[in-house]
Amino acid sequence: MDILVPKAYAQETCVGADELGGGGVNLGDVLCLSDNTPVSAVYTSPAFLVNLIVQNIFVIGGVILFLLIFYAGFKFIQSGSQGKEEAKKIITTAVAGAVVMFCAYWIVQIVQVVTGVDIPI
Repeated sequence: MDILVPKAYAQETCVGADELGGGGVNLGDVLCLSDNTPVSAVYTSPAFLVNLIVQNIFVIGGVILFLLIFYAGFKFIQSGSQGKEEAKKIITTAVAGAVVMFCAYWIVQIVQVVTGVDIPI
């Protein structure tokens, strides 16, 4: 998981305690990444984090879809008529999930074209 998001460590090398002031603590300035850069310098807005999460959710959803189809195939081959019914339910659920993921992706793409807002997915 280190490839996707660098680790953040709380240390005084980004901003010292005397520079924080009395108005509270901005964690983006206080938390540092492994190369001592402040988190706020890399992740400039919450939208960046949301886009990162959404991209990875689509990948994880695809892997889960593959595993469900693989599992349904084993159920179909291994068991008798009861296994075939269970496999049919698993495949139906997996295909419905794939359709929802596909529609969600294309709805975002259509919104991007209609509004002109850059949504990096």
